[in-house]
Amino acid sequence: MRALCIAGGIRPGQVAALLAFAVDGLYLALIAQQGGDAASRVPFVAVSIAGAGVVAATAELLPTVAGGPAAAWAAATLWIWTVLASASIGIAIAPAAVFATIALTRREAPSVAVTAGIGLGFLTAAAGLAWTG
Repeated sequence: MRALCIAGGIRPGQVAALLAFAVDGLYLALIAQQGGDAASRVPFVAVSIAGAGVVAATAELLPTVAGGPAAAWAAATLWIWTVLASASIGIAIAPAAVFATIALTRREAPSVAVTAGIGLGFLTAAAGLAWTG
């Protein structure tokens, strides 16, 4: 694994996590201000964004076998929410998605592992959206 460090030894996956948490906080604050219904998709979207941040940061510490699919899932999940939420908070998620993608491209993971992680990201989003109806 080639670790790319930004200023001060911070890795792109960690930056992605920090940005994802910040956007998640902004998203929840906006929903609360608008009087949004907590029983809707809000909890799923919030947990999904936060989960992608946690996984992006954790993938930086994992070996190639486990870290590849994890980093791919995190990047895919953040890009999915960037697109699906483009009418509201999606554009704010894009920087986190970019850093998660940088972290993914710096890994020497087998392409099948990366493909599996991306597929799992789409599967997770589709299942969650269907479940929250």
